[in-house]
Amino acid sequence: MAIVALTSLMSTLELEFLQSTSRPRPRPKPRVSVDETHESGLMCSLLKREPSVSLYGKVEMLHKKLCSLQAFLEKFKRGGGGGAEINDLEIKIRDFALKAEDHIEIQVSNFLLGKDGWHPQKASQELHQTLREAAKNAAELLEMLNEEDDEVKMVGYENVKLTGSSQSQCFEGRIMVGRHHDRTVINNSLFDVDEYGKPRVIAIVGMMGIGKTCLARSIYNHPSVASHFQVRTWITLPQEYQHVDQTLRDLLSSISGVEPKPISIHIMISLSPLQLEVYQRLASRSYVIVLDNLWDNSAWNHIQRCLPRGGRSRILITTTHFDKKSYADIKFYKRKMAFLDPNESWDLFCNILSPKESMAPKFEKIRSEVLEKCEGLPQLIVEVAKRLSKCNNIQQEWKKIEKELELLGVLDRSVLARIYNQLPKYVNVCFLYFGVFPKRSEISVKTLIRLWVAEGFVELLEHKELENVAYEYLQELVDRSLILISSRGSNGKIKTCKMHGNMHTFCVGEAQKGGILCAVNIMQFPGVSLNAFANSCRWLSLYTHSFDYYVLFDTINSRSIFFFHENPEISVPLKLLRVLASVPPPFFRRMQMHFGDFIFLRYISVAQWFEGLDYIVSINSNLQTLVVSGNESQATVRLPSKIWESPQLRHLELGNSYTVDPPSVDKKSFQTLSWMN
Repeated sequence: MAIVALTSLMSTLELEFLQSTSRPRPRPKPRVSVDETHESGLMCSLLKREPSVSLYGKVEMLHKKLCSLQAFLEKFKRGGGGGAEINDLEIKIRDFALKAEDHIEIQVSNFLLGKDGWHPQKASQELHQTLREAAKNAAELLEMLNEEDDEVKMVGYENVKLTGSSQSQCFEGRIMVGRHHDRTVINNSLFDVDEYGKPRVIAIVGMMGIGKTCLARSIYNHPSVASHFQVRTWITLPQEYQHVDQTLRDLLSSISGVEPKPISIHIMISLSPLQLEVYQRLASRSYVIVLDNLWDNSAWNHIQRCLPRGGRSRILITTTHFDKKSYADIKFYKRKMAFLDPNESWDLFCNILSPKESMAPKFEKIRSEVLEKCEGLPQLIVEVAKRLSKCNNIQQEWKKIEKELELLGVLDRSVLARIYNQLPKYVNVCFLYFGVFPKRSEISVKTLIRLWVAEGFVELLEHKELENVAYEYLQELVDRSLILISSRGSNGKIKTCKMHGNMHTFCVGEAQKGGILCAVNIMQFPGVSLNAFANSCRWLSLYTHSFDYYVLFDTINSRSIFFFHENPEISVPLKLLRVLASVPPPFFRRMQMHFGDFIFLRYISVAQWFEGLDYIVSINSNLQTLVVSGNESQATVRLPSKIWESPQLRHLELGNSYTVDPPSVDKKSFQTLSWMN
């Protein structure tokens, strides 16, 4: 989880230091000019007390080293990693980033609050020393990564497993359920005449386990397809990385019986020997090629060069991620596969059983539970049905399966890890963040985006609002079949979304094992203090779930707390918190003696207004979002004008029993006023 820790540290440096100076930033400038945000950094007053060039230089140098560390991590992750040594280095990078951010923010807090007898001069000296040490440690880690990089390059492709001819799992002999319309639409696309003379790409896209390969196989094996095309071949790409030449060899092997034809000289000189052989065997023929399990869209750029253009030829691909930019110069049709509805799911379940078994009342008793846990994913339904068909005690076996589904999931974790590692760094962290929400919960997109912005996940881009950039991140996760759209607004944009239960299990597991997330099941600890979890992770989320293990770290200070339970008894250190979401009033009543410690908050969502909230808002110069939802008394409450004082305030949501006077100054960064009165 080094990527998460680095992203958080870099965001803190940018927000507290780099954004509050007039010097060029190492990242692209925000839409709002530096002059407009000059007073936004918490350390602005410290910068004014001394020559800022020295401090800025140290911060900038550290930031550049962090950018390099982040680039190295992304490179190794996307390349499949570099073995145990790289994993060890990733842990060291995570620990370094977490520790450095804690030290920096604690010193900022002490300076601003005047605690522990700190004098500004001492605060400055300590900060300089921390920045020097952090830059030195980052340089040492970069050197270690460079050495590891050299070793990985020497290995080359020797350890790559090439299994291009194998086929993805598909349950042959089973009746396809709920896919008849998909098959009809794709068949029509296969047989349509393309007047542009280009091979048309038909992409079957969907989440892992949704049945893409089975659908493609049923189309490929249909007699009408076999009679329509002169050449028909199927290539399954391996999960592990392979050089494109191996894919071409597999393709050539599958059509080795086809007689090559002569082609023009200008085509010959533009192709490699392998590409030329493939091209000659497909030239002047109608063909259909299935590229099953296409992981990397860039592979298409190499493959398409050896495919002759012809109006009757088609390429059918199955993939979790269809990047239309890679197919810009070719006509394509994308078919997004949907999950099975409850009736289709049960039909598939019964199809796995024998006719006699499927009618047994013992299966009807668990029908609703099976449908709820499988959530319309065919692979889960098939696996559950196969296991239950082999046991005598259905109820007992189902309880075991149910626990496995909730704790481990059924989807191949190595494949999920590969998908996760292929994510760009800017959405890698956003994916893990879904673990803070309860499993199968429907998530408000506006809330999610505001949280991402508050956490510092969203990169500042010129001429783009942060919220628009964050929406693009969400869209990319949807395009990669990792996040599901629950509903759209009247403008067509995604309004609510969710993560499939099996994907959520993987997400929480990845975040917890890295010490980033602790999802605490408050039902497991009734009446017991949860303070043991308070310093165990960066994101502390309290909700009911079925996980029965926790990864606890003693020295990780919480930055974000999510209350999905009415009133858990928990106390946490306040001074480093940046997100407090869905906070119940009793939490603040227990903390009212320490309101002055809330100085880093960027996001506050509370069930109702309470005395002292105006003070918390006024001392948080980086507060971006304030949500006050309800009011127990239902009487109209006039809120103090102090809530407008935060210079970074972007979103204000008030319930229907609150009123507030308008701000007395322009709020140039303001985005949303949601207010029902």
